[in-house]
Amino acid sequence: MKIAKKKLFLDHLNKVLNLSIDNLSHAENVPDMRRWRHWIWQTCKNDFYCANIAVLLNDEEAARELNRNYRQKDYATNVLSFALNEGESMYLPSRNVLNGDLVFCPQVIEKEAAEQNKPLIAHYAHLTVHGVLHLMGYDHIVDAEAEIMEALEIRIMHQLGYANPYAQDEY
Repeated sequence: MKIAKKKLFLDHLNKVLNLSIDNLSHAENVPDMRRWRHWIWQTCKNDFYCANIAVLLNDEEAARELNRNYRQKDYATNVLSFALNEGESMYLPSRNVLNGDLVFCPQVIEKEAAEQNKPLIAHYAHLTVHGVLHLMGYDHIVDAEAEIMEALEIRIMHQLGYANPYAQDEY
């Protein structure tokens, strides 16, 4: 992409995606702002005009506490999604804006990537796509909905240049 076109695109992206990242974990090997921005926008751009997303990275203790308080599961999980006005329509009629928070636990993500023999950055990308889809209202509790969500994840991951994150699960 030529420099002028790239600058115009980045200027536009900065206007339509308000992204904040707060690393409260002790992890240093986490994606940079550019990657988060790319993954999030690639996931929601076809359905939303704008997005306001906060990314929070927590250590295991804080992630476990959030998971226990909000999902009644007493363990640290890889990503939690908190949609603004959860349970209500995510589409704001006048602006079509996606609002929410994504909470990641780098220690869990690093452990999973190693166990699954996946590149760490690819696992972060997948979990970001997965979390944003949750913010958009997708879920995987019912098998039919899980198939739809997984198909979207695979398509978006391919668009981002990554392999099918579920490929190893197909055996």
